[in-house]
Amino acid sequence: MTDIRLEQGLAESGVPIGVPELPEDFFEAVRRRFSLDESGRMLVLWQGAGAFLPFAGDFESILLVDPEPGRLAESMWGAERLGIKNAIFLEGGREVLHPRMGRFRLVIVQDPFLRKDRKRCLSFLANMTKPEGGVVIADVQRCGPPADWQKAALDVLRDRIGAELSESHPTGFTAWDEHSLPFRYTETYSHHWSRKRTIGQAVTEILSAWCALFKERTVLEEELRAALRKAEPSGVLEEILRLNAIFAWNGPDHGFAGERG
Repeated sequence: MTDIRLEQGLAESGVPIGVPELPEDFFEAVRRRFSLDESGRMLVLWQGAGAFLPFAGDFESILLVDPEPGRLAESMWGAERLGIKNAIFLEGGREVLHPRMGRFRLVIVQDPFLRKDRKRCLSFLANMTKPEGGVVIADVQRCGPPADWQKAALDVLRDRIGAELSESHPTGFTAWDEHSLPFRYTETYSHHWSRKRTIGQAVTEILSAWCALFKERTVLEEELRAALRKAEPSGVLEEILRLNAIFAWNGPDHGFAGERG
């Protein structure tokens, strides 16, 4: 029987099947808005937190929190390969956040982690940021209906993992009421971009996102490769993604957004 929650959760809501890399435009927007100058600390809570390693040179140290140990190991390997020495890695979700961590220049959190008790969680994060810093709430979505290759990948994941998908990956970006956020200033950000991948690249990314729910990685990899080759004989997989974010801070104003009424 088809899992309706799965189809609605991934096929219709626009959640990416894998863990996509983030656009450079987003990194530059964060650098500008928070006037990063290689000082302070950054905290990231994200599925695939290693995507934020490019910020290593913008802070004294960065703390990357990821709930999936396999992805965290990949991030650690990536930091070693790039010669990054100021990155600290921590396995877990928002339950690991604690006042003893100290205060940060910038906190970046993926929107799904705030689905439960978001007001209290955001107030907690606001208290973890220094006056000159702030918080970025963001997530990545797929634009438009799924392509044939994405449908094929979803079929494999549904058959192998089933209903657990919809429970493990919350869907969609929350329509935030900016006036309800515990910050004096807010600004929205959105960026669209397209990307092309080989079947091998797509399979690696999908496995990174979902292998925690399926222990027989080799079987899943073989089935994904076969399904993607059948769905897209050219071997070139295209998709359009959108990153939505809210930048929030308490001051100073930096001169790029107005005070909320």
